[in-house]
Amino acid sequence: MFHLPMQQNEWALQLLSVACLSLAAKLEETLLPSLLDLQAEGAKFIFEPRTILRMELLVLNSLNWRLRSVTPFTFINFFVHKIDPAGKYARSLVSRVTEITLATTKDIKFLSHRPSSLAAASIICATDEVKDLTFVNPGIAASWCTGLIEEGIADCYQSLKQVTVDIMRREPPMILPQLRVTTPVNMGPSVSSSSSPPNKRRKLNNNC
Repeated sequence: MFHLPMQQNEWALQLLSVACLSLAAKLEETLLPSLLDLQAEGAKFIFEPRTILRMELLVLNSLNWRLRSVTPFTFINFFVHKIDPAGKYARSLVSRVTEITLATTKDIKFLSHRPSSLAAASIICATDEVKDLTFVNPGIAASWCTGLIEEGIADCYQSLKQVTVDIMRREPPMILPQLRVTTPVNMGPSVSSSSSPPNKRRKLNNNC
């Protein structure tokens, strides 16, 4: 990694910071602040808007214009809505798909699958557990968005089956309330019953 000497390139670091802040604002905000407003008050350097824009282009070119990481989670809610537009199973499906998707981070082989294919395959695995949604298959999933390929989804789905089995094994079994069983206890002759005469009860107590 290349490091800029702080003293000699202090202006460059400040310019880079402002440019990155401007790019982040363009991604997240609907109302953009002016480039002058993004610069902190009392800063040592104040840059013109055209200078900041040039630095933005340098940052974008360095990142190949890829400012947002695309993961399977980008597609999950969209795909779930495709098969359950009424939202009857949406919450439980999203929860289950998220669990399955997170489990794939432990196996490097899933990095070879596209994020959209992994999301689709995870949803198919989750729908296998829902009686009303067992009709979902790789062929149907391939129609959910452009770029999905049935073969790729099917291959990922086969790999995910073992993941779901492992998840099921880790889940604790349902514990039923324990029933209290009482059995008569033989206290022996040293304990008297309530029907014993007072004198006899006192004698037994003295012998204990």
